[in-house]
Amino acid sequence: MRCALALPLAAISTPAGAADGPEVGVPARLPGGGPFLFQTAEQGAVKVEIIARGLANGYSLAFLPNGDALVVERGARLRLLRKATGPRPTLAPKPIAGIPEYSHTPHLDPSDVLGLQDVAPDPEFVANHLIYFTYNRPVGLDAPNGRITAATVLARARLDGSRLVESTDLVVGEAKVAVGGSRILPGRNGELFVSVGALSESDIQSAQRTDTIYGKVLRVMRDGRIPTDNPFVGVKGARAEIWTYGHRDPLGLTFAPQTGQIIASEHGPQGGDELNILSAGRNYGWPNATYGTQYGGSALPAAPVSPGTQGPTLIWSPSIAPSGIAFYTGAKMPGWRNNLFIASARRGQINGTGALIRVVFNERLEEVRQEVLFDRLHQRFKDVRQGPDGLIYAVTDEPHAVVMRIGPAAR
Repeated sequence: MRCALALPLAAISTPAGAADGPEVGVPARLPGGGPFLFQTAEQGAVKVEIIARGLANGYSLAFLPNGDALVVERGARLRLLRKATGPRPTLAPKPIAGIPEYSHTPHLDPSDVLGLQDVAPDPEFVANHLIYFTYNRPVGLDAPNGRITAATVLARARLDGSRLVESTDLVVGEAKVAVGGSRILPGRNGELFVSVGALSESDIQSAQRTDTIYGKVLRVMRDGRIPTDNPFVGVKGARAEIWTYGHRDPLGLTFAPQTGQIIASEHGPQGGDELNILSAGRNYGWPNATYGTQYGGSALPAAPVSPGTQGPTLIWSPSIAPSGIAFYTGAKMPGWRNNLFIASARRGQINGTGALIRVVFNERLEEVRQEVLFDRLHQRFKDVRQGPDGLIYAVTDEPHAVVMRIGPAAR
């Protein structure tokens, strides 16, 4: 495949969010205890309430049918937020037991992200109490580089009170240096879609290779079986779990209510963050095609989409560091119906500028307009979900992370 943009190895493989030189930004400090009132373009006045504090580096938020919520502290713990949709949510003081725990593994490099990543309840949770989760398991040591090798794993377990039991690994990735984040999206036909990033410095073409799960969106059944209609079933040397490939760091997955298509958000390098509409077997270009530039600055690419690759439906430059995404389909805020919300950690490599990004689409999933929301809270937004109560919830990625509830100002 012809390379549309030739980037040096060190620049093209730097983990998402990294930059050359000192960190630049404003303090990531909430302006008070809240609640906070904001005037928005199409929903009018909305209120942001802080419903949980005392978390560390929130990564994922998932609701249980009874209104409780599971909250992931990335790489560390799974927490239970009791009565998350009620007037007085309570964060259980002890984490849920039974999660693979690697806090005592020596981290020789801060880029080696180990432990728990995403979590998703089974669509039939009321009957089976099953939970799916991804985690990065240490495998060995790359001694010459002083880096841990790890494998991304998709697992299933049963939630029994405050403990996960009967844990089973469904998909196990290859051992790599610098494995990153992942997301889980339960499908509508008994399958799971799982996104896995490709940030390894020693194997920057892994997103283009089909013998590895990295830089891919995978599709497996909920018991780990591989659907027979997956695009690489029967292809010699290929991982049959692969659904799409050529991704850099896809940290958001959701279904579009207008079309039923799967939408993925994806970190570019510096700039070139993407929103992609996923189709089975398609190549989304990384690292041979990108709208991004080198960390530290470079010219924009002249040909950001290579022949044979699928271009994004939307890009951001400067970067917004996109992560979790969710379409709003509730009735409580009709001005936002069918809008996409994107958790943004920061804008333009400036810390303390995170926000929720609201995107309005037409019926063909083409962008009409965008609105930046809640950036004055100076938080790294990491995940966003619609709650069973028809309100919007978000979790932040800070040392003192919080869970927010967003709804009409008068309710």
